[in-house]
Amino acid sequence: MTTSRPDHIPAPHPLRRPAPSPHALHEARTAEPARTEPPFPDGLTPPSPDLRSWSATVLAGARRSWRPALLVTGVSVATPLAAVELTRALAARAGYPVAAPLPEALAAGYSTPVLAGAVLSLALLLITSAVASIGWAGGIWALVGPGITGQPVTIKEAYRHGLRHLTVLGPWTLGAALLLLTGLSVFVAPGLYLLFALSMFSFPVLLEPGTNPILRSLRLTHTRPGRALARWGVIVAAAIVFESALSLLYAAISAALLGRPGVGADAHGLADGILDAVHTATGAPVWAIMLIGLTVTYHDLRARPAHGQIPPAR
Repeated sequence: MTTSRPDHIPAPHPLRRPAPSPHALHEARTAEPARTEPPFPDGLTPPSPDLRSWSATVLAGARRSWRPALLVTGVSVATPLAAVELTRALAARAGYPVAAPLPEALAAGYSTPVLAGAVLSLALLLITSAVASIGWAGGIWALVGPGITGQPVTIKEAYRHGLRHLTVLGPWTLGAALLLLTGLSVFVAPGLYLLFALSMFSFPVLLEPGTNPILRSLRLTHTRPGRALARWGVIVAAAIVFESALSLLYAAISAALLGRPGVGADAHGLADGILDAVHTATGAPVWAIMLIGLTVTYHDLRARPAHGQIPPAR
């Protein structure tokens, strides 16, 4: 017995889709959501394979986190440095030069003012290092915290994090600052080398507890020196370009208001010191650039060990 086959098979309704198979439903449930841009470094993001993708990661992090980075570094790094500039101008006006050639001053019989200025310089260095450590640690946490905890980090939480790590990061910051000052006082080249070699020291303190941050920074910057130097050079170049433009602006303001471009080393009065302090305070974007760029660079260098595997950040 044969069955008749219909001559016409109706086409499916254009708005009616076939039901998905169980395998397709399982894949849809387990698939990760698509990301429009790479997440900020959190210890899990794949490292940047080249300088171009590294730059894209830095720009993505800057677009997403420039507000907390600028606020934290502006309040905790740029503002204390501006206070140092103002204090130096006030001390010099009162007869206690903070920055003066010590042998020449002692030979001229100005021992008491010079020694008082040296004590004031050391006090300013201690205070500035402590406040900057709080801001720098808080800024790092504001950038990497959301990727680690899955929750946004507020400015208040960033400062709390920085304050909790002051006793750990503060002494290392002071030691690194003394090394940099020593290198710069000897010659420019040793100072620049130390600036590069120690640029990563703060991140192991916060993210790799139990390690020596100075030695860790040396390993990170010297395991692949070409890669590290290229990224560090881009960050420094961006900071120099911004600071140079800012210096030209304040030199023009000084020339218009005071009749001389007395900014920085050429400043020799209270008015110049005030202008230098304002200049330093408005240079907060330089510190934000370095914070974001160095955070991405640390993650990138840390993900490429020469031997073995580095434990994840804690």
